[in-house]
Amino acid sequence: MAMAAMSTEHRNGRACGRPDRGGTATGHDDLTGRFAAAMMAAGVVEASPHLAVALSGGPDSLALTLLARDWARMRGGRVTALVVDHGLRAGSDDAARAAAGLAGWLGVAARILTLPPGSLPATGIEAAARRARYDRLARACRDAGILHLLVGHSLDDLAETVLIRLGRGSGIDGLAAMAAIRPHQGLRLLRPLLGLRRAGLARLVAQAGLTALHDPMNDDGAVQRVRLRQAAAPLCDAGLDPAGIAQSASRAARVRATLDDRLVRAAFAGGLRFHPWGGAELPLPLFADPALTGDLAPRLVERLCLVIGGLDLPPRQGPVMALTAALIGQARAATRSGNMPQGGRTLGGCRIVWGGGRVTVLREPAAVAAPVPVVAGERTGWDGRFVVQVPNTDAVGDGRTAAPLTLGAMGTSLAMRLGLMAPAAARRLRNEVPGRAIASLPVLRRLDVPVAFPHLTGSIRGEAAADHTLAHPHTLAQPTFRAWFAPSRPFDGDGVFWTMAGEHSAGKRPRS
Repeated sequence: MAMAAMSTEHRNGRACGRPDRGGTATGHDDLTGRFAAAMMAAGVVEASPHLAVALSGGPDSLALTLLARDWARMRGGRVTALVVDHGLRAGSDDAARAAAGLAGWLGVAARILTLPPGSLPATGIEAAARRARYDRLARACRDAGILHLLVGHSLDDLAETVLIRLGRGSGIDGLAAMAAIRPHQGLRLLRPLLGLRRAGLARLVAQAGLTALHDPMNDDGAVQRVRLRQAAAPLCDAGLDPAGIAQSASRAARVRATLDDRLVRAAFAGGLRFHPWGGAELPLPLFADPALTGDLAPRLVERLCLVIGGLDLPPRQGPVMALTAALIGQARAATRSGNMPQGGRTLGGCRIVWGGGRVTVLREPAAVAAPVPVVAGERTGWDGRFVVQVPNTDAVGDGRTAAPLTLGAMGTSLAMRLGLMAPAAARRLRNEVPGRAIASLPVLRRLDVPVAFPHLTGSIRGEAAADHTLAHPHTLAQPTFRAWFAPSRPFDGDGVFWTMAGEHSAGKRPRS
C-alpha cells in the first residue's frame, strides 16, 4: 500500500498538555537555535558543509530536512536528501518519489536509493531492513564524499526507546537509549533532533506549507512503539513526561561512558586482541582480574558478542550472566590449580571457546548473514562485521554487463574442499585463523563460483587450478578484493573501535 498524504498534525498520540520541556513549542526561531546548538555540540564546524539527511517524507524527517537546509545555507553549504526504497510494499516506489518531491519543493537535492533484489531475508526482515537501510545510506554518503549523515529521531523517539528497553529488563546500555553521535562505517551518524519534541517538529512542517506523508505502519497496533504512541496522553497524565525520561537516559549515558572507559582500559591492558578475520582473543585469567569486578565482566562478554556477532542489540542478560559466571569460575579454578580447563558455549551468534588459558570468540557459522550483492567500485557491508570493496576494473566488470558478484560466508563445504585441493594454502590459513572460524570467512562469488578469498594467499590459484569449484578463469587477483573487519557496533560504546590491515585500536573519538 502506498503512503497516503496526511496533515502534519500528530496522529499517533498527542503531546502532553504541560509546558514543553523539550523547548519546541515556542516557534521556528527556537527550533533553529536548538538545532544549531546540537550541530555545534556534534562538532560540525567545517566551512561549506555538505550534509546528508535520511528522508522518509514523514513530519520528523521533513522538519530535519528544513532545519538542516537553513543551517547549511547560512554556512555556505548544502544538503542532499537520501530516500531509501526498501521495495517491501506495493507502491513503495511511489512513496519514495513523493518524498523526493517534497525535498525538491524545499530546494533540496534528493536521491532515491533502492536495495538490490534478494538482499532481505524471509525472516527477521525488520532488523535486516534497518541494517540494509543504514548500509545503503552509508554507501551513498561515501560515494558523495559526505561525512555527516543526519537522521530524524526526536525526543519522543528517545523516550519510547527507553520505555521499550525498560520493559525488556535492559541495563544501563539500553536505558541510555540513542546516542546523539555514533560512528557508522566511516561516517558520523548524527541525531540533532533528540532534544526536540515531535509535536513542535510537525508544527514547523505545517508552517512551511508542507503536507507530510503518512506511513500506514504507524497505525499498526501490533507494533509496540505504535501502542506506546497511542498511549502518550495517559502516560503524560501519569507523570511519564518524555522530557523527564530523556533526562534519565542522559544520566544513564554518562554512567555508560564511565563504564566503557573502565572496560576498554581493563580489557586491552589485560590482553584483549581483535583479529582481522573477525574474531577476538583474550587470556582466561582476565576474568579473575580485580579490574573486571562488578558489572565489567558481563559487560565484556556482552560487548564481545556485539562486535563479533555483528549484532544490533545485545544478547539477553540471563545468558550473558550465565556465561560470565562460567568464565569467572573457570578463571578462578585455573588460578588456584594451574590447570587450564577447556569448554565452550554459543551466545549472540558467537562461539565462545576456552582452552590453553585463552578465550577465543568466533562468529557462529550457522548464524552468519545471507549473501549480499556486491557492486564493483562500491563498498559493501556484510554480516555486521566486514566492509569490502571490489574495484571497477575490466577483470571485475561493472556488476551490470558481467554476471553479478555476491559476498557471503565460505561455508563448511568450501572450507573442506579448500583443505583437500589447496592443502598448503589451507595450512597457512589455519596458522592464522582458528579452524572453527574458517567457514564464517567472507568469500566473493560469481555465478556461485568462488572468485576471491580475502584471507588466503595468492598461491591458492596455482594449487587449485585443476579444480573449477575453487579456481575460475576469471578469478580475481587478491589485491583487487579488499576486506576490513569493521564491526557495526564499536567495542567501546559511544566511542570508536576499528580494525584494519591487522591492526587494532580503541579509544574515544573527540566529540568536537
